[in-house]
Amino acid sequence: MMDLASILDDLPVAVWVGKVPDGATVYTNRAFERILGTPVASSRLGDAPHTYRIFGRDGRPYPFERLPFARVLTTGQPVMVDDMVARRPEGDINIRCFGSPVLGEGGAITHVIVAFLDITGEVAAQVERNRVEAHLRFACDHAPIAIWTTDADGVITMSEGAGLAALGFKSGQLVGQKVLDIFGAHPTIPGYIRRGLAGDSFWYTVAVGEAVYHTWMNPLRGPAGEIVGLTALSHDISELHKLQQTTIRNDRVMALGTLAASVAHEINNPLAYVLAQAERVDAEVDALEGLLEKMDGPELPAARAALGRLRDGLAPVRSGTARIASITRDLRTFSRPEDTSLCPVDLRSVVLSVLKLVGKEVEARARLVVDLRQTRPVMGNEGRLVQVVLNLVVNAIQALPVESTGANQVHLRTADEGAEVVLEVADSGPGVPAADRERVFEPFFSTKEIGKGTGLGLFVCRNIVQGLSGDVQIIDRPAGGALFRVTLPAAPAGTAARAETMPAKKAMAAAERHVVLIEDDSMVARALTLQLRAAGYRVTAMGDGKEGLELLRSQPDVDLVFCDLMMTGMTGMDLAEALAAEAPQVAAKMVFMTGGAFLPRAREFVARHLDRTVDKPFNIVAETQRRLG
Repeated sequence: MMDLASILDDLPVAVWVGKVPDGATVYTNRAFERILGTPVASSRLGDAPHTYRIFGRDGRPYPFERLPFARVLTTGQPVMVDDMVARRPEGDINIRCFGSPVLGEGGAITHVIVAFLDITGEVAAQVERNRVEAHLRFACDHAPIAIWTTDADGVITMSEGAGLAALGFKSGQLVGQKVLDIFGAHPTIPGYIRRGLAGDSFWYTVAVGEAVYHTWMNPLRGPAGEIVGLTALSHDISELHKLQQTTIRNDRVMALGTLAASVAHEINNPLAYVLAQAERVDAEVDALEGLLEKMDGPELPAARAALGRLRDGLAPVRSGTARIASITRDLRTFSRPEDTSLCPVDLRSVVLSVLKLVGKEVEARARLVVDLRQTRPVMGNEGRLVQVVLNLVVNAIQALPVESTGANQVHLRTADEGAEVVLEVADSGPGVPAADRERVFEPFFSTKEIGKGTGLGLFVCRNIVQGLSGDVQIIDRPAGGALFRVTLPAAPAGTAARAETMPAKKAMAAAERHVVLIEDDSMVARALTLQLRAAGYRVTAMGDGKEGLELLRSQPDVDLVFCDLMMTGMTGMDLAEALAAEAPQVAAKMVFMTGGAFLPRAREFVARHLDRTVDKPFNIVAETQRRLG
């Protein structure tokens, strides 16, 4: 048989044999010096930690009483120590030691054998594993993910991750439960579980209540390839899903906006001349009525009756066209919801202005309760804020049951709240179901009867308010009904609301004023020209931009120029740019008429010239008087 010492010398494990009780070295193999980094010393065993530079993993010198030799003598049993570090010039060595007693004839311990293993690679791997596990634990505890596994029966064996919170669970809480016991009633999850246990690996997206998860599922297989369970990684994409839905809605609104502005533009041109002609006919009826008052004869009663019927027939024409004009104005908010002309506005004064318009109508349907406290001003556009308040008040009126006039209530409140100014409009109607509280702000969505409202009022409100960095929300009115809450950021401290005033102008007779009208729609041009001439103004009408440019070059002393924004050939924008270069004093007198600016260039142009832009249809005589005095 080969000599035992020769066998031990060839082992990659260091071996040391010490004599009891003093630990005198009896034997070491060649690996001892290689692992410990020094040959065996003749010093006392108590000095071994210093002699062999043995430390603990905490960096402190290794205590003698914890050395394998000392522990074997203390316990009389084999021991294992794996927290020793040998300091060597070329680098530290992590060591695991096994100590075993050698018994003499009487059963007493005579020697101790200690084997030393270099576990530096193993310790480094464990450190790296701990680091990776810490990173994974951090990800699981903070990222919106859930890692879970099941056995072959669908019993959950692991459930970890912050992504479980959206379902109301904590890490580990689902362990021991069957997936189908928890989600068996779900329309798709049971099928995914069966598919995974059948051997498929796949992605799927599923909604569980308000939460939405994107999941990768993979079967777990045993040594023989048999399926022993499932492993899955679920990512909570609820917020991403909401963002995607919002983006889709916004894209739809933008597409609708372009379409709506285009439609409004096409409607507003014929609407402008219909309204103008209706007003002209109305004026002629007034004149005819005046003539009849001076006449006499047997046919006079019949003539007056016919005139009354004519006036009665004209009234719904004017009312209907005015309603169309109101709808097209609302449609324009799709493409131009924000108004960059902002100034400090007193919200309380805005509410009072609206109540002057519709207060009587409110009081005819309900008891009006107001709590209008003085607030800080908000930065906004007074006309747009009037539109917001008016839409909300009209919405409240329309929500009230007709048969309960005595019990109906409409409440309006303004107040300062922190850094915001709040407007609340509440009604005692049936309220808005929770499922519809976002949908009512979508264009053309309405819960009212057919014929009541256009489905645009609340959409317009939110567009305007959000354009001012505010928000509109619906909550339940404490006493029943709906409460619309508008919040707007207060204007900076020291900012006072102010009313815009037109500069005083010297009065001048209309006949002395020369107005140029540039419009490529001949019917619109004719109607507006007739209105201006009937008011006494001298009017020159041109059918396109190039003709208008030539005229204004030759007659720069005009008083006012009304120019259509979108014309075939040279547009109003092109004409303005040409005049700004050649005759800036004439360019400053231009007022741009638009039926709806839906192209990017037109929108940008209007945004730069809001104070010199009017939306068709409009009262051209009143606008001229306002600008010329």
